[in-house]
Formats: sequence, C-alpha cells, structure tokens
Amino acid sequence: MGNLAVTYQNIADILSFETSNSELEQLLSHSSFNWDAIVSEGSRHLVLPALYCRLQSKELLHILPNDLNEYLEEITELNRERNSAILDQINIITEWFNKHNIEHAFLKGAALLALDCYDDIAERMIGDIDILVATDQLDLAFDLLKTKAYSPTEQTLGFDFFEHKHLPRLKTEHHICAVELHKTLFVTYKDSYLTTSNILKKKQYKNKISIPSRAHLLRHNILNYQINDKGSWFNSISFRSAYDTLILLRGKHFNPSDYNNKIYRKYFNVSGLFFNDIKVLTQSKESFLTSFYLFKLTRISFYKFWNTLLKIIDSSLLLFGRTLFFLKNKDYRKAIINDKERIYNRIKSFLSNS
Repeated sequence: MGNLAVTYQNIADILSFETSNSELEQLLSHSSFNWDAIVSEGSRHLVLPALYCRLQSKELLHILPNDLNEYLEEITELNRERNSAILDQINIITEWFNKHNIEHAFLKGAALLALDCYDDIAERMIGDIDILVATDQLDLAFDLLKTKAYSPTEQTLGFDFFEHKHLPRLKTEHHICAVELHKTLFVTYKDSYLTTSNILKKKQYKNKISIPSRAHLLRHNILNYQINDKGSWFNSISFRSAYDTLILLRGKHFNPSDYNNKIYRKYFNVSGLFFNDIKVLTQSKESFLTSFYLFKLTRISFYKFWNTLLKIIDSSLLLFGRTLFFLKNKDYRKAIINDKERIYNRIKSFLSNS
C-alpha cells in the first residue's frame, strides 16, 4: 500500500453518488487495481458493507474477484442482520421511554438507521446505541434501563472526577448493542446550535422513533468526528463519517455559509479532496493543512511517523493534565491510590500484550 491517496480516492469513487459508473468500471477492471488496499482501509474506516452495497447499486459486483465478492457479501449480510436486530432494540427502548415520558432522541448511527436514509440498512456499521436524554431525566432513563436487565460497565480510573458527555455505558445479554445515555454531545466544545434542549425541541419522528432534525444530524456527524474522534487534531478523513455526510446531503439544500467556521472548513477541505459530492458544495479554498495531508498520504513512512507523533503529544497533554489534577486534588489521589488492584491488572495486561 505505497500510496494511500490513491486508495482513498478509489474508496471515495465507489462510495460517491457522482462518480461515473463507466469510468469506475474501467478503473476497477484494471489488472493492477489493488483490492487488498481497498479491503484493508475499508475495514479500518468501517465502510466495507457500504462499499459492497454501493458496488451492488452501481451493478459492478461482477468486477470483484470471486473470493472477495463472497467475503464482502458475507460481511454485508451479517451487518444487515445486526442492524435489523439494532432496529428492534431501538423500537423496544422507544416504547419504554415513551411509556415513562422520557424526552429523548437517538443519535449518530442509530438515528441514521431509524431515519431509513440508506438504500440498504446493511451499509452502516454501528457500535453502540447513543441516546440524548433531557438533563433532568437522565437518572430516570438510566434506572429504567437497569430494571430492564441493562448493567453499567466498569469505568475508567477516576471516572467520577471528570466531566463526561454520557453516563456509564450500559450492556445487556438480551440485546445486541450497549447503550450510552448522553446529557450533551461534547465536553469542552461549545455550539449553541447543538445544545441538548435545542436538539430535543426540534427533533423529528420516523416510525414513532425520536431523532434529531436532519440539520442537527449533519452538524453532529461532522463535529463528532472532528471533536470527539479528534479528526481536526489529526487533520484526517473518516470515510464512515464522510459517507454519512453524503447520505444526509443527498437531495437536500445545503448552505455553505451555515458551516463557515474553522472546524467545519477543515472537515470539508479534507473530505472534498476525494468527494466531488462535498467539494462542489463548499466555498473553502485548499489550505496548507489540506496539501500537507495529501503529502502525508503519498509518503506512508512519514504518514505513520507524523500520526504517531500527534498521538504521543495528545496522550502527553492528557497525562500532564491528569498528573496536575492528581497532585492538587486529595480525593482524586485517594481514589486512584485505593484502586491499586485495577492499576496493577491494567499494567499486567499491557505488558502481556506488548
């Protein structure tokens, strides 16, 4: 995989709604086309089912090598079954919350799945079910799920001492997904348009399921990657997020002036490198950071070095902040020191996996 820029462009061409089918067929049919790179990066970006479904909708599955066709078909079918089970789980939770008048809205993948905006429900890979809940009803929703056989997972060291956007994750043996109840979308980033009250006030319903408005879904999709997943820090693309953006923009009016701040511009600049669907909708000019990103993608060794450096800096800043807090806060020190067993087990696990 000598040139990630080429691989990324190929992935974007498959996912795009504007790529010429004849040109794409010619590209994919070439004997030198690197399917291994597509599978590797498609898996890393959680878009393998989406790639398969898009090739199917473009009537280009015959181009795939037979073994790859079978592999992707199997993965896609498994994801279709999983998403069908997730939809059932969403409907059950909706029934519970509505019965107890809990003001809520499903977020991210769960919301997009409920919105029925994909041509095939198999396209989107989903981890947890994220739900935004009115602040004064969070405890009620949390306790309700616990009565329904959901149990909180073990939290990170010192969890109670820091602000979090959601309550402890809840898992159950009776359903496929864990659930995260959100009180807000971000911890440090402030966006007056994406407050909990505003989202819940303007939510929409699809088959009786509460989800944010399409405008809120689009903004959250972008900022969730840029802020929570640190896409802005790494100045990189997530093809799952980019494809969700394409889905939310499809057939809808888009006003670039509504997204005219640095974080949005960085997202559109990077995504627009590969997707004409996004590039034509932005007014942003290519920046140094965008050019630097392309430079990295064409030099894999440097790309890995630079990303590792950014991860070290990011982790160091977090560790520095936690160390200062440890020195200044007596209760935090006591909680960490008293949790010696968990610390020992984590160090032991880390060493054994190294």
